[in-house]
Amino acid sequence: MSNPFLDKANLVRVPASGIKLGMFVAELDRPWLETPFLMQGFVVRHTSEIRKLQEYCEHVFVEKEGRRWGDKKDPFRAGFGLSKRSADGSGESGMQRRAQASGDKNSLLETLNTRPEHPIERSVEEEHPVARKAFQAAHHTVEGLLEQARLGNAIDTEAAKEVVSDCVDSILRNPHALLWMVKIKHIDYYTMEHCLNVCILAVAFGRHLRLSKEDLVKLGVGGMLHDVGKMRIPPEILNKPGKLTQEEFLLIKTHTEEGRKLLMKSQGSLTVAVDVAFNHHERMDGKGYPRGLFARELSIYSRIIAIVDAFDAMTSMRCYDGARSTLDALKEIYRYRGTHFDEDYSLEFIQLMGPYPPGTIVELTNGYVAIVLSSHEKKRHLPMVKLVLDSDKQPIGEEFIDLLDVQRGTLPREWLIRRVLKDGDHGILLENCPVKMAVSTFHTSSEPGQ
Repeated sequence: MSNPFLDKANLVRVPASGIKLGMFVAELDRPWLETPFLMQGFVVRHTSEIRKLQEYCEHVFVEKEGRRWGDKKDPFRAGFGLSKRSADGSGESGMQRRAQASGDKNSLLETLNTRPEHPIERSVEEEHPVARKAFQAAHHTVEGLLEQARLGNAIDTEAAKEVVSDCVDSILRNPHALLWMVKIKHIDYYTMEHCLNVCILAVAFGRHLRLSKEDLVKLGVGGMLHDVGKMRIPPEILNKPGKLTQEEFLLIKTHTEEGRKLLMKSQGSLTVAVDVAFNHHERMDGKGYPRGLFARELSIYSRIIAIVDAFDAMTSMRCYDGARSTLDALKEIYRYRGTHFDEDYSLEFIQLMGPYPPGTIVELTNGYVAIVLSSHEKKRHLPMVKLVLDSDKQPIGEEFIDLLDVQRGTLPREWLIRRVLKDGDHGILLENCPVKMAVSTFHTSSEPGQ
């Protein structure tokens, strides 16, 4: 929480209710990892950031007006100290202007508060075997759907809805089990696994946004079918390991139109699936493709899929690019919020995933190796984990610990996460580490394993 490199004399404590646009937030009243903010020190440029800060913090520490922070110029804009009304005297608030630009009448946070939450109905350990069956069935179905697309045939959207419904049921009971399986990836099956992963990530995100089950099914089908148009692209271009030529890139971009055509001719095709396939590469600033639509013209479905599509792509090994870490991918989404991606949804997605989503392989401070099982909504940096290797990197029996016990004082700090490992490090492959237990055995003693 405390940054030793900051000049504390240059900071002033501000209550969350007093945060204004233009302030440079240097410190929070809690660890940064407990919030969706990935930049430890930033200028408040958007009303959505104010709302998030108010949601998480009681107070913050900001730079005094007229001072410098490091080599940065004065972070306070000309309108600092004014009310929500604009500095140009127009009398219109920034939030009102953003709402008009995006087509939103209410903030996302205000909308969320009107929807009922989806409670956890089953422990993650109990859900894992059921989720695995739903995942395998969906895996098989996606293979068939993409083959239909490759041949130019109508897409069996009813089959897609059936397996997506099973995934939705699992995610509503407990989202962490299927989110674990999203982390199992193979470069040779990228397109197929990407379609399934986007489906699962989108449904989990929709659950976080408190969408209804009906809307979650629509969103999941849209995610599963968002890239079917890529099957109409020649494989030698789609799977080219080197840099694409301008002509090849233009051809790749036609997959949105090809997907729309395939889904339009499919019997029982969902309007949402057509929308998502056509618009998931559009951007908030109107610089996307294929039509250069602006924010106000984009549905919530295409906004959500744009984020999860980019996240899964960045965290996957592709023929032309390596996989980024979860944190690096989330930083990119944060960086491009409001331009590439919907601003409010970007912050909510970061909050959902956190630095250690389910399925992340981590090394603890004491040398143990574990796999993240699930996380706490407000404490994403202190997840529940499954131990797989001891401090000598030797296999151990299936055992779970809750790292939140460190904060509770019942577990030593040596059990905190030191670093994230890659799939395959120390011989640990996620797909070879299924969760088998049906009953929780989380340890709160100082020495798990004894």
